[in-house]
Amino acid sequence: MKWKIIIPIIAILLVGVIIIALIFSTIPHVPITLPPGERKAIILGSANDFYPYEAEDNYGGGNDATFVNDVGNWTFSDTNSLGFHTIINSNVTPGSLFIQPIGPESVDGVFNLNYSQFYGLEEYAMYNLTANIYIQSIGPIQGNGVRIGLEWLDSVNQVVRIDWSRYENSSLNLWFPLNIIGVCNNETGNEITALNLLLSVEGSFDVWTTEGVYYDDLMLDKWISVNNTNPVDPNPPPSSIDSDGFPAQALHVYWILKSHGYTDDNIFLMLYHTNDPVIDIKAGDGILNDLVGAVIDVENDQVNASRFKQELNASDYRSFATKINPKDQLIVFMTDHGSNGVLGDGNATFHFEADNSFITEFEFYDLVKNIDCERMMINVDSCFSGNFLNQNKNIGQSWYDLPNCLFVSASSNVFSWYWISNNNGDGFAGSWFFHQFWDQLDQNQTVANAFTFAINFIPWKQWAPLIVTQSPLMQDNLGINTTWSFNSDPSL
Repeated sequence: MKWKIIIPIIAILLVGVIIIALIFSTIPHVPITLPPGERKAIILGSANDFYPYEAEDNYGGGNDATFVNDVGNWTFSDTNSLGFHTIINSNVTPGSLFIQPIGPESVDGVFNLNYSQFYGLEEYAMYNLTANIYIQSIGPIQGNGVRIGLEWLDSVNQVVRIDWSRYENSSLNLWFPLNIIGVCNNETGNEITALNLLLSVEGSFDVWTTEGVYYDDLMLDKWISVNNTNPVDPNPPPSSIDSDGFPAQALHVYWILKSHGYTDDNIFLMLYHTNDPVIDIKAGDGILNDLVGAVIDVENDQVNASRFKQELNASDYRSFATKINPKDQLIVFMTDHGSNGVLGDGNATFHFEADNSFITEFEFYDLVKNIDCERMMINVDSCFSGNFLNQNKNIGQSWYDLPNCLFVSASSNVFSWYWISNNNGDGFAGSWFFHQFWDQLDQNQTVANAFTFAINFIPWKQWAPLIVTQSPLMQDNLGINTTWSFNSDPSL
């Protein structure tokens, strides 16, 4: 009896489902449409405190750097090679130092100059040593090769640490520069009181009777720096000044985006310029204050790590990130001091002058990976900026895996350099690299062409292009760097 009741009910339900399906099948399908893509940008300039460049002119122009007359105050050590002065081969000025094997055995030769015995040494300064090298051989040096170093010693002449450049063993029969940067700090616990400059070659040569390595025209630049690991203790040197450099670089990007059609509604500008009410990006352009007319969303004391992380947070309804749609493109530009010493593991942080806060590379990645947009270009303009865009300190091996992103950094895992004002031969205030990079973009060059131009730029009174002194990096997960520009479709 029960089955006789249940069967008609099931039949009725099936008929109802069929009728409903037929009704829905006749309703026109309306696809979900996304809003058209827009161009948006987050620009961060979070410092204006700079420390000035001071060249060691007495050293750079003297015989200990140019070897015009003799070996100078350099000494040499090795039992399997000779180190001596020669005028046979030279770079710019006549005369050079030469390491020559005296047998087929491996060479381990080192020229050493006790720099601090003859020239001043300044605590907390960054020392940038460049040497021009010529490897005379028919094949690569068999072994490590050539490198230069900064050897820091304490008051009892014990080695505190040695900062070495990369090895080079295959740049044959061509003068090329090697570069190393070190800081005269005391983070190791031993007080640094002396500095030795080292010119080294390690390995063997194919034809030891005629081959060897020449060194010539050394330059040692000194930069006064702040201890970003702990800016308060020890106190930075008294020569700190508020300057145009960092805010000028952020404003440079802002005005270029504005000139290429970005609206202020689509640009979020965070700018720290306390005590610096006049910012002059470029000398001779007729604009005396580039702050005039700029729409700044967050400025001065509010420009800190907490606010920056809030604006990048796509899950925070108050953030700029929530205004970014899936079809949009986003530019993130950041400029300030950076460090690879805060975390203690070699990974990088980005500094905020307002409250001495910082954002780590991991925090930054965790935020930007959740921003849903069509394409993104991230520029980090700070010391150790390549490390900031890298999953660990092995630069170039593990870039962050954002599939819609093109990364550009001002440097690898080394210091980056900036002009504190436009009172220099280059005529601009800000980043040696990104000023040139963005200036080329402004002239409708592709990202690839702008990058190539900037890495080959030799700043005023410097000896080597930026690819040598700070090694800017680019990683293009989109594969568009050779076509993307302000003239492309879609446009930068």
